[in-house]
Amino acid sequence: MKILGLATVFLVFVTTGAQTQQRDPCKGETTFEMKECAAKRYKQADDELNKVYRELMSKLEDEGHKATLKTAQQAWLKYRDGECDFVSYLNRGGTIYSVVQTECMTQMTNSRTKELRVDLKDLER
Repeated sequence: MKILGLATVFLVFVTTGAQTQQRDPCKGETTFEMKECAAKRYKQADDELNKVYRELMSKLEDEGHKATLKTAQQAWLKYRDGECDFVSYLNRGGTIYSVVQTECMTQMTNSRTKELRVDLKDLER
């Protein structure tokens, strides 16, 4: 009987653990999970943007050209942050506010990365 009891506990533990491991936090059922996932996606997008930006900057030989890219990037960052503040404004004070804002920043960051990749390809022609 003790063996059957231990086997049942083990089976429940293994089944619960397998469900936890297979569960995708980006399909979040809780606000915490959604925030965590949004932050992870944004970090990945921001890391990729910085990588492509540095690569593009390294391909530019003229200091004036580099300065214009830096100015454009700084202006874009300010625009992105302002736009995402606007998009998420009606959610301020709510639990979903940071998710909406972070998802906006991720989407815009991914778009900017694509733009910089085009600029990079144009330089390599």
